[in-house]
Amino acid sequence: MDVRHLTVFVAVAQDLSFTRAAERLLLAQSAVSTTVRELERELGVELFDRSHRQIRLTGAGEEMLVRSRQVLEQFRELGDAVAAAATELRGTVTMGLMTGVDLVDVPSLLGRYHAQHPAVIVQLRATGLGSTGLVAQLERGEIDLALLAVVDALPASLRGEVVASSPYVLVVPGDHPLADAKAVSLAMLEGESFIDLPPGYGSRRIVDDAFAHAGVSRHVLIEVADLSTAATYVPHGLGVAVVPQFAAAAARSRAGMPVRTVALDGAVPSFEVSLAWSRRRPLSSAAEGLVSLLRSELIPVAGR
Repeated sequence: MDVRHLTVFVAVAQDLSFTRAAERLLLAQSAVSTTVRELERELGVELFDRSHRQIRLTGAGEEMLVRSRQVLEQFRELGDAVAAAATELRGTVTMGLMTGVDLVDVPSLLGRYHAQHPAVIVQLRATGLGSTGLVAQLERGEIDLALLAVVDALPASLRGEVVASSPYVLVVPGDHPLADAKAVSLAMLEGESFIDLPPGYGSRRIVDDAFAHAGVSRHVLIEVADLSTAATYVPHGLGVAVVPQFAAAAARSRAGMPVRTVALDGAVPSFEVSLAWSRRRPLSSAAEGLVSLLRSELIPVAGR
């Protein structure tokens, strides 16, 4: 048993898929399957239940996952300690991002970080479950930090700081009865069809909660996977959209037909992006450096 066996096993256990694990590790699926079988033979137990369409962890597999993560974390800390002793900051930082949210200029920030620490590898990760998925990944130790939307509050296991925000606006077709309104209330949107993200995304939760608090029912006709594209469906007669202002601006630049942006009466709180990381596991030197840059660059701007 070596680090390679543990790395491959953890990848399969996280995805519950040999195929996805192989893609992530850039290995052939047969190599992944062989490595897991070698580990099972050495341990004398089956780590996965393969009797269903989707593999599942056995009881031994669950325990192995916990222990393997601990061992891999110790190897990582060892590598970080050695790297920290060198004059040049090294290591790998894994950061989670929300798809379609460009409120924070991540490429520019990473460009400055790379200029300061050219030997550090930065891995960007997204999840199909939005901010909910990013929180889960932070708690499981799969990523070091994340830029995500906090609806209520972060779990006690995580620390977060707001680094950017954007007010919500209503996007309607150019010929909509509310297109020329200065501001609208949520009650005025009763009976409309909406375009929005699926449940589980931070923005969807913010808007759903605001309508529920106002006692206004809402019918989501189209669910899209990217916040920045939601409003581009509006001019095609599919509904209206309540999105952060930055996403509405992107829609105006993409749409071939006219759309109008209308202010809301304040019933929907602003969309806030928070920088979050775990309280339970220490950040590597490389991750601390990235957190320090993001805080220095973003928090003063968000506070103005």
